Amino acid sequence: MNNDAFDNLLISISRLVAVDSAGVAIAEIDLREGGILIGGGNIGKTSILNAIRLFLLPEENFKSSAKKFGFSDKEGKFFSDDESFEHYFPSNSSFLILECDNYLGGHLPHCQILYRGSADKLDYRRMFTSLRYEQIRHLFWDASAGKDGIGGRAEGLSPAKVQAFLKREDKYFKPLIRSAAIKEVIYANQLLNTDAMRFCLFPLSTTDDANVDAFRALVRLLFDMKTGSDTVRLAVANIIESQKKERKDELNFDIDGFIEHNESLARRERLLKNIESLRPEFDKLAASHQALMRNKNAEDELMQYAMMVQNRIDKESTEVGLEESKLKLMDNRIQGIRKECRETESAQKTLAGESNTLYRQRKNLDEVVQKTQLLVNQYDETDTLEIIIEGHREHLAEKEHDLTLKLDAEKRQEELLVLTQEISKDEEMAQRYQASIENQEFKLFNQLPEPVWLKLAALNADVAEANPGRKLSPSETQAIEAFTDLIQPDEPGYKLLGVTLDAVSSDKRESDQIRLDKVRAMLDKKRKRAAEISAMDTESRFEQVKSITALKTEIKRTQDEIELLLACNNNTQQLQTLNQELEMVENKQLDLKRQLESRQVLLGQEQQAHSMQQEKVAELKAGLVKLKEYQLSAKAQLEAHGLPTHNFSVVPDLSVALTKDNLQRCIDNLQSKREARADIAERIRDFVRNQVLENDDQLMRPFIEDELLAHAFEQLKSRYQGLEEEFDILRKNFAEHKHSIHSIINELKNNREIVRQFEQSINRAFANVTINDLVQVEAEIKVEARFSDLVGEIEHLDTHSDQKASEQFIERLKAFSQKFFPDGKAALLTMEQIVAGIAYRVKKQGQSGWESKSQSTSTIMLINLKLVEILLGRLRNKACTTHFPLIIDEGASVDSSQFDWLLPNLKQAGFRVLSASTNSASSEIIFKFGQHFHLDKMRTDTPYHPARTIAFTGMPESFVTKGSALDREQLDMFGEADE
Repeated sequence: MNNDAFDNLLISISRLVAVDSAGVAIAEIDLREGGILIGGGNIGKTSILNAIRLFLLPEENFKSSAKKFGFSDKEGKFFSDDESFEHYFPSNSSFLILECDNYLGGHLPHCQILYRGSADKLDYRRMFTSLRYEQIRHLFWDASAGKDGIGGRAEGLSPAKVQAFLKREDKYFKPLIRSAAIKEVIYANQLLNTDAMRFCLFPLSTTDDANVDAFRALVRLLFDMKTGSDTVRLAVANIIESQKKERKDELNFDIDGFIEHNESLARRERLLKNIESLRPEFDKLAASHQALMRNKNAEDELMQYAMMVQNRIDKESTEVGLEESKLKLMDNRIQGIRKECRETESAQKTLAGESNTLYRQRKNLDEVVQKTQLLVNQYDETDTLEIIIEGHREHLAEKEHDLTLKLDAEKRQEELLVLTQEISKDEEMAQRYQASIENQEFKLFNQLPEPVWLKLAALNADVAEANPGRKLSPSETQAIEAFTDLIQPDEPGYKLLGVTLDAVSSDKRESDQIRLDKVRAMLDKKRKRAAEISAMDTESRFEQVKSITALKTEIKRTQDEIELLLACNNNTQQLQTLNQELEMVENKQLDLKRQLESRQVLLGQEQQAHSMQQEKVAELKAGLVKLKEYQLSAKAQLEAHGLPTHNFSVVPDLSVALTKDNLQRCIDNLQSKREARADIAERIRDFVRNQVLENDDQLMRPFIEDELLAHAFEQLKSRYQGLEEEFDILRKNFAEHKHSIHSIINELKNNREIVRQFEQSINRAFANVTINDLVQVEAEIKVEARFSDLVGEIEHLDTHSDQKASEQFIERLKAFSQKFFPDGKAALLTMEQIVAGIAYRVKKQGQSGWESKSQSTSTIMLINLKLVEILLGRLRNKACTTHFPLIIDEGASVDSSQFDWLLPNLKQAGFRVLSASTNSASSEIIFKFGQHFHLDKMRTDTPYHPARTIAFTGMPESFVTKGSALDREQLDMFGEADE
């Protein structure tokens, strides 16, 4: 990066590329050092340079092209909109590209790309990319195309293809269409915001419309420095126009209107004096009109009375019908409510019967459940219902067995025999346990190792508890241990040949003593039972009957208790169900009670409303009879006065009081109105005869319409009420009329002063300027003669008097108006009309006075260029510098001696001078420009269109040994820039 450029906040337009545009297949023009385009005639040299305008101006289309861009031919004839559009964008592959070095918007150059839009709208569109042209060149030109090494078209070139590439490769890519958005981008001035400044071409101090319009004018001037053209005048006029702070210069110079207004004021004065003389007659007229106004609505009031009576009858007849319908509906509702009350009472009785039945069922079931609960309560809380039932069944079986024994002696003997056998076995078992207790040391538990014993116990508990009464021999112990080796531990027990055995805990085993105690207890029980059975045979007949009866009673009681216990859950569930049903019935009863109470209240309300409605219907019927009597009276009065008795045209008035007194008042008012109206009509005719009122044939007829009569009186009344004010207004109108001239004068003087101030500012800028051999330059902005003369003449006009303006002054105004506003209508007075041109006077070196002879074309061009420099500097943000292209068309026609001063001074001022010339340009001129572009040396075999074959893709040629900027750029790429 050039550090100087960065320090100076430089924005430099560096390269212009035309693709399939302006008569060429491609032209790549390096703008950084300026130069001259050389080629044959009419090949598009000037068109290519003029294309820069499209980038600098925020336009969207070629409509009004002459005004926007000023593209013209050699004779100064402007090209049409279509011609300009088709010249620069003849196809979908037409592009114009401007590369710019902008050190405020990033380290690398950016490109602005223009391409064809809609042909119907003649619009062109823009893309902005932060990529250098070299990075996107392949999109537009294929260097390997063709066989001559020149290159050719890039296949498939289109705006869509370019846009797709830029979207993909450049995160800063920005397409813009609207002028407002383009303006904010290319004229940005937010110097500390890189994104805002990225695509700036010229940083305006402000981007308001006035500055933009001024810049447009200067761009036109940069591309048109011909002294014979009107461009300089228009540029100066536009810049002065843009400096106006307000737009209040719309001037209406309708001289005929001005004179007519003077005459109308005089006629008005005469009329007002005549009206004042007839004031007594108006006072009499006003008295009659007051009487008329008091009764102005007499006919309407009578008809309104009749209308409202009819309306009231219709309304109240309808209302009576509605109210009778309401009464009938009330009867129906009362009957319906009474029916609902009866149905509710019937439902209450039904529910009461259901409730009594459920209460009885619940009482009986509750007694059974309580009885069952008393039975259950006799047992332990931990005993379940099933255990209790099982206990009762065992008890039942025992009692039934006892009853069988009581009744069957053979059964008793069988039972006694079984008991005797069991007692013998138990006695033998008791003896074994007693012997084992006495020989505890011989129990297998005490003779075998615990692991062996535990395995044996898992196999058979009785064997493990055996007591042989002697000590085991070693072979027996060995045999037992060998056998138990077959039993293998297997959590949580053991396994023997695939059979799972449960483990036995040695600390939970029963001792022989415990077993002996159990056997003895069982033995005592069986002996007792044997004794009881034996005693049955010795009982008396009475004792047998008594015991049998007791057993049967106990059996019956036990069976009943079992049935209660078995039905316990069902009875409990039934009781819960009954309670739920009772609760539901009670809730329904409560709902029915509330419902009945609510309906009884509603019934009372409806009955009370019914009574009131009966009274209302009776009152309405009585009022309707009275209204019909009023209707008959009103109709008779209407017929007597010749007024309609139906289809009235009046507006209903709800406030009309329908009484006999009101009817009589309406009749009296109508008579009074007719008398007053006749008097007013005659007096109005008198005012018409005296020409106070306009002569209207209708006012002179025997009968005058009410509206016309009222309008005539209001005209007179308004005139007499405001007569003095009208005299005041008349005097003010004279003053205002003159004051309107005063405001016109001020505006004309203001416009002249604006031109003078601008001229002074230009000359202050010229004060320290030297141009070639000129040591002093002053500018004179010429003003249109008639404008200047009028401003001088009207400064002494007295605009505050109440007299009419003189005829001489009116004639001068008329002449000015015909010059600037031929139609005599309100128009905008612009600087373009006022500024007639700009002239310079100069002093040359060694002279003490101003040069008397006119200056040469080249000298005037140099001064114009300095003027552009000054004006651009005012628009540019002061913190920035720019390298800007400046076009001198046909540079070879300029005096070559002027270039020695022109080119270095313009370069120092930030301009890069560009020109175009045919092949006949002298080597001296080419040398002074420093570098030149032979535009038509090469032509491609593969153009985008056969009519556009020129391909300028090389570097500019130069007589300067240092080489062009593009040469140096190429050398920098190979590391030779530090020499």
